[in-house]
Amino acid sequence: MRKLIIVVTILSFLNLIGCYYQEQMNPSDYAFDEKSTMEVTTKDTVYNFSGDDYYMINDTLIGKASISLDARTTIQYHFDIPIEDIEEVEVERTDVLATVLITFGVVVGVFFVGFLDL
Repeated sequence: MRKLIIVVTILSFLNLIGCYYQEQMNPSDYAFDEKSTMEVTTKDTVYNFSGDDYYMINDTLIGKASISLDARTTIQYHFDIPIEDIEEVEVERTDVLATVLITFGVVVGVFFVGFLDL
C-alpha cells in the first residue's frame, strides 16, 4: 500500500513539471497572430493580453478590454497600440516535447523502482 501511495503522489506532481517558460523578444521578431498569452511593454504602460484579447491590423495591435462596473454591467472597449510604440513583447510558451519526455522518464523511473523492490 505504501508503494501505491508513493507512486500516486509522484504521478500527481507531474502536473507541475510542464516545461513552461516566458520568452522576451523585440516586436519585429514576433508574429502577433499566435493567440498566446503575452505582455506588451510600451514607453509608459505594460499591457497583459490573453489569447483572444488582441488582434493585428496592418501595423497596429488592437486590444480588447473590459471594466466591470457592478455585478451585471460590464463595459468593453478597444484600444490601439502602434507597433513602433512597442518596446518589448514577452510571450508565454510551453515546450510540449520536453514535457512529454520528462513525464515519460518519471513514469518509467517509478515503474523501474517499483520492480526493483519485488
